[in-house]
Amino acid sequence: MERVQCYVVFIVSFFILNMGLKALDYQIADTMIKRDAHILSEKLTMYIEDTAQELKALPQLDDSYACSESNEKLLTMSVFNSTFIRWVGVMDELEVICHSQAIPRHVEKLVRHNIGPDLKLAVINQSHSDIHELFLAHDHGDKQYVASIVPMNPRYFIPVDCKACLEYTITIDGFQDNLTAVPVMEFGFEEFEGEHLIIEEVVQQNEYYIAKFSLTGNEEYLKQYQSLSWEYRALISFLIALAFTVAFWYRKQSQGSTRANIKKGIKNKEFIPFYQPVINSQSNEIVGVEVLMRWRQFNGDLIPPNQFIPFAESAGLIVDMTYSMLNVMVDEMEITGQQVSPLFISINIVPEHLEDDKLYQYIKSLKESGKLGKHRVSLEITERQPITDLVKAREMLDNFYSIGVDLKLDDAGMGYGGFSYVQKLGISTLKIDKAFIDTIGVKDNFNEKTLDAIISFAKKSGLSVIAEGVETESQVNYLSQQGVDLIQGYFFSKPLDSKTFFTTYHNS
Repeated sequence: MERVQCYVVFIVSFFILNMGLKALDYQIADTMIKRDAHILSEKLTMYIEDTAQELKALPQLDDSYACSESNEKLLTMSVFNSTFIRWVGVMDELEVICHSQAIPRHVEKLVRHNIGPDLKLAVINQSHSDIHELFLAHDHGDKQYVASIVPMNPRYFIPVDCKACLEYTITIDGFQDNLTAVPVMEFGFEEFEGEHLIIEEVVQQNEYYIAKFSLTGNEEYLKQYQSLSWEYRALISFLIALAFTVAFWYRKQSQGSTRANIKKGIKNKEFIPFYQPVINSQSNEIVGVEVLMRWRQFNGDLIPPNQFIPFAESAGLIVDMTYSMLNVMVDEMEITGQQVSPLFISINIVPEHLEDDKLYQYIKSLKESGKLGKHRVSLEITERQPITDLVKAREMLDNFYSIGVDLKLDDAGMGYGGFSYVQKLGISTLKIDKAFIDTIGVKDNFNEKTLDAIISFAKKSGLSVIAEGVETESQVNYLSQQGVDLIQGYFFSKPLDSKTFFTTYHNS
């Protein structure tokens, strides 16, 4: 069975890890591609802004403008001094009347969009070429300066290691150019065939236009940002899944070992009682004890309860452990218990103890045997663990009540049952949890108000109250002022082994 479980753990872990690594790798790549799209859109904005500054720095154009040698030189120097301009001309409608170099632009069609005051972004379709060229125009009445912008090849600004894997498209939609068709300006990109696996868009908008920047790539473009191939993913997933499986196997072995050790401890009576006194703070006399389980192994090591109780509860061993400890307790009480004045002896139970009458029959026989002398038995149940059937539990508890065994609610206010346990289970005593006691003297603490509410509820309900975890004199004094005199905690005594307990409270 364990082998099958290990196989399942490995397969499920491998699958989840592989899918998770793939998703993480894709997410990282997607983030980098989004960054690329923003970089390219920001670079185009920079192109336009820098080019506009160069054009605005040129002299005003008027009707007397002529393409003189000095004007051509001025246009040529403008190109020379600019970072992003490769040609500048002066146009009168569609005619180029002056330009910066010998290669003229023969313009048959001009599609323009306003992008600012006296500024237009244009696509010029030359008569001798099918290539669209991006221009920026600065209007001066009927004439305008027009600058051809250097193609913005994505490879100039982002890492593109693949070939024919990327397209970058700019779409300008103007608010004021309602009569013109919306142009699609494509430049500095590589077309590719196949599936467009990546599509990232960035939109910029101002009062003149909306610009949409679209970056499209195929699987090859995506792969340049993916750091893990399927082989590496499989290898990493295999190694981590193997580690999970080994850890799972060791845990199962450890649990099996713990279970075996607990069963052995039950057989050998290694689960022993420790006794923590409950003191009346007014008289300083002991009135009862809570029996707490400890595990003294065969080699003498004493294991604290937090290291075995949770496992025992989850593994269904706590009931057998309780009976084993009670047997030890009864033996101790029979031998030395009569040396101590009559006490209530509180035994911790779990909901499982109320599912049948085994514990009832055990305690009934114990009382009839007289082994406890004048001491009486109390049960303590915590509300940290839910009782699924309160009606059935109450029926079982009525059997205990009929033989003089009462029920205390441990950790009151900290768990599932709340005060419904008090109403439905016939509880006689509330034991206030240390978490509330620790709030005594802390200003503006909600739990201190809860403490006062619990005490008030107990008084109105006719219940006794025991304060647990009391460690300071100020806590004792505060509780005394609230009418709580039964104290359990380190202020009076820590849990004691049987020898120390019976010696300390001999004939108390």
